[in-house]
Amino acid sequence: MANKKPIIDLKHKNIEYQENNQTIKLKTFNKKNMTIDITIYENGKYMKDSNIVFAHLPKSIKSLIKPL
Repeated sequence: MANKKPIIDLKHKNIEYQENNQTIKLKTFNKKNMTIDITIYENGKYMKDSNIVFAHLPKSIKSLIKPL
């Protein structure tokens, strides 16, 4: 049986969403911790890199990732 990768690269999918005047772009998804590494932009300007829990994503974005 093949090993599944614990980290999924999402950069090539260009998944992003708007929240509180910020654009949030998804970078990687860690299946083990169920966390997402993100980049935050405000008014088109880079603000910071961060990570969030998968459960905090909007439902429409969760359906694009399909973690299981």
